[in-house]
Amino acid sequence: MSRVLVAEDEADIRMLARLLLEFAGHEVLDVGDGDAALALLAADREVEVVLLDLRLPGRDGWEVMSQLRATGRSDGLRLVVFSAQIEPRDYARAQAVGATGFLAKPFEENDLLAAVTGD
Repeated sequence: MSRVLVAEDEADIRMLARLLLEFAGHEVLDVGDGDAALALLAADREVEVVLLDLRLPGRDGWEVMSQLRATGRSDGLRLVVFSAQIEPRDYARAQAVGATGFLAKPFEENDLLAAVTGD
């Protein structure tokens, strides 16, 4: 199974995602802001998947994706945009900065697991 980072500012959503992913056998790390996500990803090269909220405090999800791409850290990383408010034009923008998947909130367990595995 994968090592997953959940970057989400709402603690209840972060905890739900963590519990569902751990129950499915994934190793899960979680943070509540963009700066913490970048710091963790710089230090931990074993993270394979990131569920990234676009509206994070500090650096938002857009800035996190741009920074990951600029440093090359997004290479080989499954980067899933995890948001309740994504506009159709945002899909192309997110893909341009490295997103490889999308998960709308609220989410179903099966959709969460598919987003993480890429199925």
